[in-house]
Amino acid sequence: MHYLLAICIFVVSIHSHSASNDLPSLGDATSGLISLEQEHILGRAWLRNLRHQASTLHEPVLTEYTENLIYRLASKSQVNDRRFEIVLLDNKQLNAFAVPGGVIGINAGLFLHANTESQFAAVLAHELAHLSQRHFARQVEESRKQAPIAMATLLGSIMLLATNNTEAGFAGLMTSQAAAAQWSLSYSRDWEREADRIGFHTLTGAQFDPNGMPEMFRQMYDAHKYSRRPPEFLLTHPVTENRISDAAGRVDSMNASEAHDDLEQDIEYQLMRVSLLINYHKQSHNLSFYQDQLRNSKDPTQKTIAQYALALLLMEQKKYKQALVQSNALMARDKHRISFQVLNSQILFDLGREQQAMTQIGELLKQNPDNHPLTLTYAELLFRQKHFHLAASTLRRHAQIRNNDPGVWHKLSEAEGKAGNKTALFRARAEFLFLTGQSDKALKQLKSALEISKGNYLISARIEQRAKEMKASDKEIKI
Repeated sequence: MHYLLAICIFVVSIHSHSASNDLPSLGDATSGLISLEQEHILGRAWLRNLRHQASTLHEPVLTEYTENLIYRLASKSQVNDRRFEIVLLDNKQLNAFAVPGGVIGINAGLFLHANTESQFAAVLAHELAHLSQRHFARQVEESRKQAPIAMATLLGSIMLLATNNTEAGFAGLMTSQAAAAQWSLSYSRDWEREADRIGFHTLTGAQFDPNGMPEMFRQMYDAHKYSRRPPEFLLTHPVTENRISDAAGRVDSMNASEAHDDLEQDIEYQLMRVSLLINYHKQSHNLSFYQDQLRNSKDPTQKTIAQYALALLLMEQKKYKQALVQSNALMARDKHRISFQVLNSQILFDLGREQQAMTQIGELLKQNPDNHPLTLTYAELLFRQKHFHLAASTLRRHAQIRNNDPGVWHKLSEAEGKAGNKTALFRARAEFLFLTGQSDKALKQLKSALEISKGNYLISARIEQRAKEMKASDKEIKI
């Protein structure tokens, strides 16, 4: 928890510094107190610690979908600093959060609870609004006046909630709100309304169905209004009848020409959602369930989703011939959809048609250079063919593009190890460890890399420089 402690000290130190300085009077009263760059540093340190404590998802197709959706929303938002880091958490509880510096966390449970893409997007548009209005910095400003430790406690509580320690996180939230007294609660209500209003404009600007926001609010309210222990998201974002009616009122006030039907866009969301439903609810979302859907549904979209689910389930059960029948039908329907392409290539490979799978994925990569799911699938299949040098080469390039993705560095370290590239193995492993909040272990890996690269002055210099950068990143948050 040393990162979390450092973050708490960082927040309190901002208070101490500002107490002795007259701040300029600005619109949001924040620019003289905590800068965007300080938020960026704080957010990255917080994320490293979160990754160390929480189980995260590294499903390339799901990751790419989520990133594309967030950047689509961001293009119509008021967020100026779009250096986002997006983390998917292996947790079926409803939760999503935005941390200063553009860190956006999403539980798998948000997919499970949001029935449509517009409902899912509504939650993320709301979180982007919190970032654009710099509610964290404004809370720090209020903490400077009232209770500086409350903000540090709040950050710690969000960490506990994100890591599925709901009881401790809930207690922390109660403590932080009590410490900050009634002013904090009233401000948070104002900020929730502000985030709803701005988030709604982001949602509609990005051409999502505006009904997604009131629908999602109503769904959360009805599902948990009698619950003694609401989900994490509702602890920090309480949903009230007023918020629901305000969101519905905004929809009613729109012109018909402003509303958007996102049925076609919703298909990819439903494919992502069904893959997670299968993962978290295996007993109910099984072969017979989707066979019935495929047989009985007259809705083409529902048939597509059921067929995708069947292909995933059959592949998981090693029934590759049956899986390929479903996958080929999907490819015939939409051969350009990357989620279908990846699945089809994986099934072909598992069926023993390795060369066909490699040729197919290779051609797709030529058409979509550096595409995340295609690149990782190609590298995975190379690895399974024991072409470790080629797999490492593919991942090495990809790690430069996605240099803050611990999943890529982890796969690269495996490939470098199998290829016998010891120096590269230690360096890749160091990056993975650093990004997952294990700085001491990361520095030990760099030390090992340095020891075996003696005589290669260029490589040694790069390793030494990277070690300095890692140490500096730790020091920035500890000052």
